[in-house]
Amino acid sequence: MESIDYNHSSLRSEKARIGILFSQNILMFLSILVPVFLALGGLFIYLGSSIGWVLIGFSVIPAMVVEWRKGELHHIDIVKGSDSIDNILSGEILGRISRKPTPREIAEIISGLPSGYFFATRFGISSSFLVELASNDPDDMPRLWQEALQIRKQTDSYNMSAPVLIAAIIRCAPNGQTLLSRLQLDIEDVIRGINWYNHLRDLIEHHRKPRKTGGIARDWSFGWTPLLNRFGQNLSKLVGSYSTSAFELIAHEELLDQIIDIFNKNGRQNAVIVGQPGVGKTEIVNAFASRLMDGAADIPDKLRFRQVFSLDSASIIAAAPDRGGLELLVPQILAEAYRAKNIIICLDNAQLFFEDGVGSIDISNVLLPILEAGGLRIILTVDEQRFLQISKRNPDLVNVLNRIAAAPADKNQTIAIMQDQSINIEFQSSVTFMYQAIVEAYRLGDRYIHDRAMPGKAIKILESAANYSKNGLVSAESVRQAIEKTLDIKVSVATDSVEREKLLNLEELIHERMINQVRAVKVVSDALRRARAGVRNLNRPIGTFLFLGPTGVGKTELAKSLAEIYFDGEDRIIRVDMNEYVGADDVKRLIADGVENTNSLTARVMKQPFSVILLDEIEKAHGNVMSTLLQMLDEGILRDVKNREVSFRDAIIIATSNAGADRIREYIDRGYDIVQFEAKFIDELIPVFDVYNNQFLIIEL
Repeated sequence: MESIDYNHSSLRSEKARIGILFSQNILMFLSILVPVFLALGGLFIYLGSSIGWVLIGFSVIPAMVVEWRKGELHHIDIVKGSDSIDNILSGEILGRISRKPTPREIAEIISGLPSGYFFATRFGISSSFLVELASNDPDDMPRLWQEALQIRKQTDSYNMSAPVLIAAIIRCAPNGQTLLSRLQLDIEDVIRGINWYNHLRDLIEHHRKPRKTGGIARDWSFGWTPLLNRFGQNLSKLVGSYSTSAFELIAHEELLDQIIDIFNKNGRQNAVIVGQPGVGKTEIVNAFASRLMDGAADIPDKLRFRQVFSLDSASIIAAAPDRGGLELLVPQILAEAYRAKNIIICLDNAQLFFEDGVGSIDISNVLLPILEAGGLRIILTVDEQRFLQISKRNPDLVNVLNRIAAAPADKNQTIAIMQDQSINIEFQSSVTFMYQAIVEAYRLGDRYIHDRAMPGKAIKILESAANYSKNGLVSAESVRQAIEKTLDIKVSVATDSVEREKLLNLEELIHERMINQVRAVKVVSDALRRARAGVRNLNRPIGTFLFLGPTGVGKTELAKSLAEIYFDGEDRIIRVDMNEYVGADDVKRLIADGVENTNSLTARVMKQPFSVILLDEIEKAHGNVMSTLLQMLDEGILRDVKNREVSFRDAIIIATSNAGADRIREYIDRGYDIVQFEAKFIDELIPVFDVYNNQFLIIEL
């Protein structure tokens, strides 16, 4: 192992220890002492005593100490280019460790620091957890320092901070990963926690710096805008108090640069942001408005300090309810913005301005010549589907717009955005989010929310989870409760004693409704117990069964029993008669949008994902339908006609078939038990169900 240097007597170490000596109480006392000396000195000088000058001179000493502590001692700079521990270790730790520290001593120090509280609250990595992991042998320190050096480089941390050492302690512990798994974490989660903590520190430092916004004379050379003030909202004033770095926009940084580039060029000065609900279109506009107001941002001069006004369709309709009034008022508003020269008009949810209806107006005829002329800067946001509808109705309008596609955020981007957005939710709801809650909100949002995209769907769950906190702490269990209460589905593993008891006695409960079929009930019950114990494949349905047998043996009754007992209601069954899907085009009905066909399979599962799906007489379905169902069995999802993923991973799939019914009766009439002829019978049926590639667990009833 590479040699690690640590000099307890170095100048930086001495400064760190001196800095620790000056507690907040001592600093406050010294700060008070300065004006006291000055006041007494002034009084004595007034009374003609020369001792006053001595007292004034003495006031310099505590003043210098206070400034030294606030400056150099509070932020002890690292020695760049050095890997010596005393040159890069965080001052708050360097000033507290002994000459020959142990990993346990480091853990105890960290536990009393703000970063220690951060990891205890956000991750559940408490002081007792760290102390239990850490060795008490000084000879283990070189390995700890070495791990910390690697993690520091991996996270791009400024110094070897307490969060870096937390990760190093866990890595060095033989049972570190085992104990982490009890908290539903791995070491990579802890690494992300370091980046989260560093980001929050950077935000605090950033907001302490003064921000240049142009001063009081910024808008004097531009026009007066009474109509815009009445019918619009000045986004620049709303976001002027914070910069775009206050919220993570890593998912849309390139898109933001693209918008600025469009408005900087000569030509049509417009941009339309098109994306699914939830991708953050409005947030992008707010970030754009904020960046224009930031004097320190890299913005072209022709855009610097320009203000973004968002028009309010409801206010405009209230002032001019008829068509003639609208065609007079809207041009006046837009002309005022053009004359002012420093205005960018925003049409958020632009579909409200291109169709007639409650709360919406159609100004496309007014807007089209303005867009074609290109003189007025306009930015629009619109949903993907609505943009397609507008394109069909008014292709000329769409052709003059500079389209920018806003894609959904990926997992890492979404988690980073949620970490920032959680600050707002915490302030509004007086709660604290654990990291596990944020990750769980992403996982469950991706699985169960279908009406919006990331990061919006995950943030929606996070907001709901705030209502299910315990002692103000929002955990992963809080998120699961929010999903179960708001969407009426089960997502937790079987931990409740009542449910555990129900699963253990599942066969008996089923037999209260139906007699015989003991073997089939046993096979199904075992599969469901494995699923609720959390050991199943989470990317496939809970269970997939093919019930074979003649009419009247109890295939449908067993499905109903499962719905009632496992899902707490016989209504939790989605029954599909495959006799209705015998044509090649019937796939469209199977995956139709719920607005057009509420009885389509995808629409019903989207509404009730935790259910028994009964596919009656599956052998009757057309080959195209069977191929579509294969995706459901193999991947646990189906895509509807709008290309939305619908999850079947929380459903029990039961297909029934009369295929081979006569053959089963023949075997039984000849005195065979099912177990005796099962293997041979299944071999005979394989050609019939070969399309499903053994996806079903076949059970004869």
